[in-house]
Amino acid sequence: MAVVKIIEVLGTSPNSFDEAIKNALARTTKTVKNITGLKVIGWNAEVKEGQIAEYKVNLKIAFIVE
Repeated sequence: MAVVKIIEVLGTSPNSFDEAIKNALARTTKTVKNITGLKVIGWNAEVKEGQIAEYKVNLKIAFIVE
């Protein structure tokens, strides 16, 4: 029987939401093994001078505990 743990992380990017997701996953895989999936639970953006300065995503990442 597998045990799955879920953590919540925040990813950011100056370019896009897609890149923010990829950045969060890339950083998480450096310390977490056996990732099985992710779910985007929130989308936000920081605005400066009328332009989007930073894209932000909140993710739940699931992984199997060894």
